[in-house]
Amino acid sequence: MTEFSTPGTNTTTDSSSSNNSSSKPSFSKSVRLEEAILASLIVLSAVGIGLTNFMPVKSFWFWVAMVPIFGLTSLYIGWSKARRRGEGVSRIIWVQLLHWFGLLAAIGLIYLLFSATNRIDSNQLALLALLSLALTTFLAGVHFDWRFMVVGVILGAAVAGVAFVEQVIWIIVLPIAALFVLIIFWWKRNT
Repeated sequence: MTEFSTPGTNTTTDSSSSNNSSSKPSFSKSVRLEEAILASLIVLSAVGIGLTNFMPVKSFWFWVAMVPIFGLTSLYIGWSKARRRGEGVSRIIWVQLLHWFGLLAAIGLIYLLFSATNRIDSNQLALLALLSLALTTFLAGVHFDWRFMVVGVILGAAVAGVAFVEQVIWIIVLPIAALFVLIIFWWKRNT
């Protein structure tokens, strides 16, 4: 039995083109996935920043655990970009591995300064690990994908924020508390 078709319409579909488009993710979907992954790194970093404020020594180990997560994320995004461009991925892998192993070596030296030589105290331990991660992430952005620069800047700003929060908190809290007391006093007086 034949199917009726009007001129200018095609009732048959090319199954090979529909299979290819569904099996290969589009560029926009992969970019969204990569940005979601980077947003997840920022969320994990926010958790680590909270830990750094309250438990410096334990947060050091959190930042050590974050190194492979950041490294694997950078490796995945670099590999994806290389494949989209048609470049060889072996060079990307080696450069990325050397980049992130350098961070592990730096964190090992920071821990050596803490445990063996007592040159830094427990409050500085996590901040130095976070600073190292921020710098390495920023440099990954310079060399591999610009979005890592954004994450590195956020981590660097967090280092500055955590370092100054104890000193600045009283400068911020005391005037706000005084203003609050004045507002209550003024409100009570006028009612």
